[in-house]
Amino acid sequence: MLTGLRVSKELIHRADDREILVSPPWRDPDGTYGNATVTDDLSTYYRDHPRTHWADLLLLTEACRQAALSVTHHFEGLPRDIAFFFNSIAVEIPDIQALVDVRREMTITTLIERMRLRGDGSPKQLLYTQLGSLGPGELTVRTVMAVQGAPKDRYQELRRYERDGSAPPTTASLRDRMRHQDGLSAPTTVGRTQPTNVVLADLRIGPERSSATLAPDFANPSLFDHDYDHYPAMVLIEAGRQLALAGTQAPSHWVATGVRAEFVHFAELDRTATVSARRHGHRTEVECSQHDVTVARMSFDLQSIGVAA
Repeated sequence: MLTGLRVSKELIHRADDREILVSPPWRDPDGTYGNATVTDDLSTYYRDHPRTHWADLLLLTEACRQAALSVTHHFEGLPRDIAFFFNSIAVEIPDIQALVDVRREMTITTLIERMRLRGDGSPKQLLYTQLGSLGPGELTVRTVMAVQGAPKDRYQELRRYERDGSAPPTTASLRDRMRHQDGLSAPTTVGRTQPTNVVLADLRIGPERSSATLAPDFANPSLFDHDYDHYPAMVLIEAGRQLALAGTQAPSHWVATGVRAEFVHFAELDRTATVSARRHGHRTEVECSQHDVTVARMSFDLQSIGVAA
């Protein structure tokens, strides 16, 4: 077990050292793989909460994503020059209260359930399940994730095809563009404290349905660690979480304890993205659309845990 060390950035497609959340992977005798989390020097994005960072669904999801990616490159031989994109993500935190006072790292166990490769070695279908634990019998998170990928040159062809021949803009080219500051949501209304971590503008909260415009900060390295030509899945999940929390009476008193997300199309950077939500008790259904086309469907489980002392 390689605890305390961080996996190399190339294995998890990250550019900023502070965005690396796991150790190098190891192989267990039972055919599964392991990583330890490394959270001693987190970016402020994962600490922008009124309670411990372990109660952050996005932190746990990203750590699991990094663990799986490191395994597929290091042990399964997938080429590193691959552009990966999610088909679906399901994450569940069985006992959020157990994470509130955690002061140690967890172990993430990854099992590759299915891996179908194309002739060029890129994944046509990659399905894996994961369990995160603090020790024997201390389950903290479980995931099921489905991923596809393509060599970066073929990926560019795919993106142009989807856009009727036009090349997509990138976050680097849009980074200096001002956000919709006039309509940017107040951090406290979406469970945040820092404006740079707010990703929603024009927030409209109704008795049955809420909506907002996607407006993330392209200069935020936790949201956009490297150059992207679309809104990544983690940004869409963050938008869904913020809108789900905004629909509660006290967003700082609630946390997301689960998400099920399906990514239908790439979310384009140069098209207005609308996020809408409908709450059903402690579950909120969220949809992200562009030009009346659904790009992502998400469902969030919420739980009230109060404010940390």
